[in-house]
Order: sequence, then structure tokens, then C-alpha cells
Amino acid sequence: MNNTVFRTLCKKCGVKAGDKVVVALSGGADSVSLLHVLLSIKESGFDLELFAAHINHNLRGEESQRDEDFVRSLCKKLSVELFVLSEDVNARAKETGKSIELAAREVRYEFFEKLSKKLGVKVATAHTLSDSQETMLYNITRGTTLHGLCSIPYKRDYIVRPLLDITRNQVETYCKEHSLEFVQDSTNFCEDMCSRNKLRLAVIPHLKGINEGFDNNFLRLRENLLLADDYMHSQAEKALKKARRDFGFDARNLLGNHESVLRYALAQLIREACGECSSRAVELCEEILRASGAVEIQKNVFALCKQGVFRIVTDESQEGSFEIPFEAGSEFTYKNKKYRLKILDGDEIVYRKLSGFCIGYDKIGKDSVIRTRKAGDNFALSGRGITKALRKLQNEMKIPSELRDSALLISSGDTILWAEYIGVSSFGAMDKEDTKGVFVEFEEI
Repeated sequence: MNNTVFRTLCKKCGVKAGDKVVVALSGGADSVSLLHVLLSIKESGFDLELFAAHINHNLRGEESQRDEDFVRSLCKKLSVELFVLSEDVNARAKETGKSIELAAREVRYEFFEKLSKKLGVKVATAHTLSDSQETMLYNITRGTTLHGLCSIPYKRDYIVRPLLDITRNQVETYCKEHSLEFVQDSTNFCEDMCSRNKLRLAVIPHLKGINEGFDNNFLRLRENLLLADDYMHSQAEKALKKARRDFGFDARNLLGNHESVLRYALAQLIREACGECSSRAVELCEEILRASGAVEIQKNVFALCKQGVFRIVTDESQEGSFEIPFEAGSEFTYKNKKYRLKILDGDEIVYRKLSGFCIGYDKIGKDSVIRTRKAGDNFALSGRGITKALRKLQNEMKIPSELRDSALLISSGDTILWAEYIGVSSFGAMDKEDTKGVFVEFEEI
């Protein structure tokens, strides 16, 4: 088992000598064996700095506290530094309106992310080949794609899963051979507790009864699926790059792709916007691409196709007015963007060829503010001697309607000096007397 885990750790999880790894330690057989194997790999000469993390979800009363006490004792015995989080998951689920399972998952991964950033570590979870089988079958029952059939990935960002080529039976055998103690979660043995339990306790044993080579056949199938999925992702990324336009993606260009590539591309955009993707959401996006219009693909998330440009946006009704005092050199966050108001001197402006993009520093008055648009706003086009209603100009420039109310302006009194997606007005433009300018820089969060 050690050799298989080491191969998976390095080749498929991308862990290198010298890396720091936190083992997600529940106290069960899977996580205890993972910690033991990684310690063995470390002792054999592979340079790893190991930690452990335990989350007490407080869902099983005394049993939850028993698990925490066991993990603390184990880590003390093994001289492994342990991080513990205790959270009332049931209360969080009620507060957020989410299922207990989803609330517990959010708690776990929020904790893992904090540890990853704080310590600069990878987090190793003890998902096994058996977990991967359950996930694939579960995804099939509720509807899935090729990507969903791949089930659990070996790595995702800072998360790695070194036991994904090891079955639960192999784990139990390993624990017996090394006399490892572990705790049992009583809910894992109740078939009616959840769908995964039914798959684990009833369906998968039946499949193994049909063919005792089920585990090996599944492993080969998953490897082939992962290769196909990786290829499709690469094609989808190329398609999105080619179709990218200001404010979205060219609908006709997207539709020119093979349908499988198109669906992968749409699924990628949906996951970026929603965190997850359903087959139905992909179908709705495809319909909108062909017919134009708008459709809700998830609560408060909409797919739009207008003027030949496709995009996914949040509920427009949630947009509100925004206004803060202008302060040169400051930075602030608004609508998932971080803005910086950078002061540049004349030489830097010339060197970076930003003279047409900077607001003349002397044009900014003490009453200047950063705000969203309001009724009656006009914009004087720089160098053209023309002033137009801001709403009309935004429409002419095909700025998406859902972005217009949230687009930021810099104004001095009622005079607009700069507008997001448009640029500097004639009132804000630099002239020969300006020695400094303000450049608005932003990045997506």
C-alpha cells in the first residue's frame, strides 16, 4: 500500500519533497491510515513536513467529542501538530437554509483553506477508490456529464487525495497489519441514513458479486475518463479564449464549436459563476445561445445572450447605488473588483503611454466622489466636443444593461471626469499643464 500511495502522492497529486502537508484527520480508518502511511514515507527519507487537522461538527453528541479526544491523543502520541475546529454545523445549516451535509462540507473546506493560506500547505483528504465509486454512481443517479463521471479528482488547488487508488478493504487490511486504532462513525452503517450509504452497503457489494474484478475495472475506467475529461477541458478553454469579447463571449463563435466542446465551455462558465453545474443549466445556456434572451440557471444567476454576446450575471435587482469620497492613492473593493486610484507623475505617464487614460490631478476637486450613475448624468466625449446623456452613450457603446447601473464614475459635483468602460471625459482629460495624473486600475477578485 505504501508504494501505491507514494506513487499517487507524487505522480497524480503533485506533492514534492520539501512540501508541507496537513492530513484531514477524522479519526476513522481511512484518515488514520493516511497519516500513518505519510509518516512512513517521511521516515523512509522523503522530505515532508506533516500536520493534522480535525473538525468537530458536533452532530453526534458524545460520539463527536469521542472522535476529537481520540485524534488529540493520536497526534500527541505521534508528535504531529494538530489544528482543531469545533463548529455547530446544525445551527449553521438552520441559519443558512442549507442541508446539514452541505453546511458541514462548507465548514470543512473553509477551515482547510485558512490552514492552506496560513501555513502554505497542501491539505490531504482520505478519500479512497471506494469513495470515488460511490461518487460516480451517485452522480449517475442524479444526472451527470463526462466530468461528473470522473468523480473525485486527485488534486484541486491545495487539496490532494493520495488514497484515491486504494480501496476501503485495503485500508482496513493495512490498519490490521499495523495494529492501528481508529474510531467508527455509527451513521456510516445505517443504510437509510443517506443515498451514499445505500450505494456503499447495498449497491456496490452487489456489483462486486457480479464481477469480482469491479475495483480494477473501475480504476481503469476512471483513468480513461480523466484523460478524456482533461482533453475536453483544454478544447473548451481554447474555444472560450477565441470567443472572448468585451463584456462576454461571441455567441456565433461559441456555436461554431463541436457540441461536446460547447457544452464543456458552458459548464466551465457556469461553475465559475455558481460553483457547481447541472446538466439542465448547460441545456438552458445552449438554448439561450441559439435563441437570445435571458434565463435563470440558478437562484439569482442568469444566462444572457444579447446583441450576439453571451454572459452569465447575477440578479440585476440586487444592484444598489454606491458613493464614496474620492481619495487619490487609495484602494477599495466593489462588486467583486478591487480598484486602485494610482497617482502617476508625468514621466511615468509618458513612458507607459497612459496620457489618454489618466485623469488630470488638478481636475479633481475637493468635492469629487466615486459613485454609480444617476438620472441626468451627461458625459463629454474627450477630443470630440460632444456631450451625450450617459445612459444613451452606454447603450451606443453596447455596454451590457446589467453592468450600466453598477459601472463606477468619478465626478466633481455634477461633472463626470471618468466613467468605467468608457474612459476619461473632456473635463477630466490631462493637458500640457498637468504634471500628475490619476490612473484607475482594477482586478477581479
